[in-house]
Amino acid sequence: MFHTVPVPSRVGDLLLADSKPQPSFPWRPMPWKEHMHDLPEVIDVLNRMPERVDRDSTRELVLAELEAGHTLAAFIGAMVWGYGTTGYGPVRTRWILTGIKTSPITTPVLPSVSDRLSAGVEYVRKNGAVEGFRFMNIDNRIKHLGAAYFTKWLYFSSSLTSADDAQAAPILDAQVAKWLLVEAALRLDTDETASYEKYVQVLNDWGHEYGRTAVQVEKIIFGLATGRG
Repeated sequence: MFHTVPVPSRVGDLLLADSKPQPSFPWRPMPWKEHMHDLPEVIDVLNRMPERVDRDSTRELVLAELEAGHTLAAFIGAMVWGYGTTGYGPVRTRWILTGIKTSPITTPVLPSVSDRLSAGVEYVRKNGAVEGFRFMNIDNRIKHLGAAYFTKWLYFSSSLTSADDAQAAPILDAQVAKWLLVEAALRLDTDETASYEKYVQVLNDWGHEYGRTAVQVEKIIFGLATGRG
């Protein structure tokens, strides 16, 4: 049983305020196109993406591409948002698609990656956030795809009714974990399912106090931790 963690005042203040849309940010299409050169459906999506992306537009793109059966295109859309302006997103995403770090741009994409990503979508929608995390973390693990990024994939895949869907899987990455450690004395291991379960319970508890969903709380913490929301 988890001990109750008090809501940090900054989170509480933002939960009381009206929700604000996530700020958009620019991204660089060319490096992504270079690393996805052999994936026509992905190139098509990259060509159609706006110059600036945000959480809401990315969610719409991911769900539309999944509905069309374009799993890799949906995944790349999520990763463009997920890696933000870091600059290393294209090459690290190529590591995930090929399973290797040496010359990934010339290595064919593994068919199993698309299958595993699709399986993760089905599993989180059927079994919920914690079991979706467990599945992607253990039984359905994809090489080079850690929890910081597969939780982004699970979030976009499971936010079916809105960006604030109560059934959606909250994102957990190192920046969020660090913020919670400093501001709420909540210690989490981003690679452990038990920690993710604790995290989801805390988000649900905090959200319940303010009539908000877990992902609404997560978005506030993500914004405070990263400046993106």
